[in-house]
Amino acid sequence: MNKENNRKVRIKVRLSEEEHEKLKHCASACGLSQSAFIRQLCKGKAPKSQPKKEFWELLNALYDVHNGFQKCSKYEPSALGVCKEIEGLILNLQEAG
Repeated sequence: MNKENNRKVRIKVRLSEEEHEKLKHCASACGLSQSAFIRQLCKGKAPKSQPKKEFWELLNALYDVHNGFQKCSKYEPSALGVCKEIEGLILNLQEAG
């Protein structure tokens, strides 16, 4: 790769304390460094906040319930309908998260 294409340009930006705190908070919520957060914005992408621990706990609980109903489906075929509903909930959560 050409060295000129690989160079980084350093910029300096002055922010108020309030703006700096907001930048730190937003970058942290997305699991990004402040530089990575700004780079995403410059590319026209809106970084999304990372889901909280409770989100993953809920998703894992839904997977467990789904697996339980799936095991029951060989004895009670109507359990497959419940599985489909849970799959829909999981998809909705993943899209929202």
